[in-house]
Amino acid sequence: MNPPDFLAPWLDRFYEPLEIDLLQILAGKPCGKQYLIKLLKKNKALKDDNNFDLFLERAWQRGVVKLLDDQRIAPEDFHIRYNFWALFEGWKDLPVEIKNKLNHWELKHYIASHTQKAEDLKTGKQRDPYKIYPEYLLLNEVKALFKKISKFYLWPCNCRAMIGNCEKPEFTCIRFSNDKGIGWEISREKALDIVKEANKNGLMQSAELGLDKHGMITGALCNCCSDCCFPHQLSQQLNVQKYWPMSRYLAQPPTQDCIKCGKCVRRCPFGIISQEKNTKEKKLLVPVIDAEQCRGCGVCATGCPQDAIKMEQIKESMFEKEFR
Repeated sequence: MNPPDFLAPWLDRFYEPLEIDLLQILAGKPCGKQYLIKLLKKNKALKDDNNFDLFLERAWQRGVVKLLDDQRIAPEDFHIRYNFWALFEGWKDLPVEIKNKLNHWELKHYIASHTQKAEDLKTGKQRDPYKIYPEYLLLNEVKALFKKISKFYLWPCNCRAMIGNCEKPEFTCIRFSNDKGIGWEISREKALDIVKEANKNGLMQSAELGLDKHGMITGALCNCCSDCCFPHQLSQQLNVQKYWPMSRYLAQPPTQDCIKCGKCVRRCPFGIISQEKNTKEKKLLVPVIDAEQCRGCGVCATGCPQDAIKMEQIKESMFEKEFR
């Protein structure tokens, strides 16, 4: 279960009384259902076991317990519980200082869990197709990818639900599987509409893809900001900006069609597009894109009213054929 020590006075925000009794029993070792019922009754925590199956299913859905292959029940990692809680249950009067400590704790865990993968990509090592990696996609690639996906589930963005550093829309995470049955199933057309609207609002499209045990694509399409997004926080701290999410494109200098409106400057999530003013004529000049810092997310190009910014592909994805 392993919640951080500072959260001890607030655990009742995350677990119901019977769940706490259950976890205390499971702290020793995983148990079968009947043995759990016996111990809970013995401890007078459970009087009626008629609805125990429903209780267990709900505890599993909420990330309180996990079911092992041998049908025994074990405590779920608190990172899983926290993720579900932040997405679907809210903060329940958790003090701001505790919230901030919890988010720092979760981000630290995310970075520790993905550091090796990010650094391997930076050193040129081949990625493991059966592990999830983030990579930027352009809108036309999202459309092509969605044609290969059979199911779509809408979830809140866990990064923005936790961090909350911006006012961008939260209901933007399009997942391709839903084994716990807690997302909202939507159509392919609705999923694409959500992505288009997210891009219009300045969010970047990042596909978190991998293969499942059957060799089928699984993961999600995230619509990310640079303020809350865990992958972007990792890339900044570890200096792997071109690799996590993986950069596959480079924005080209504006063409002669540019009307110098500055919209690309305002839309760039990383502030790497600048625009100076001619001091004599007091007119804005053509924006300049810092190619060394460009991530290739394409948000500048989709926001250009004159289609004056083109995206040049510089690297292929392991799933390249799925984006065509």
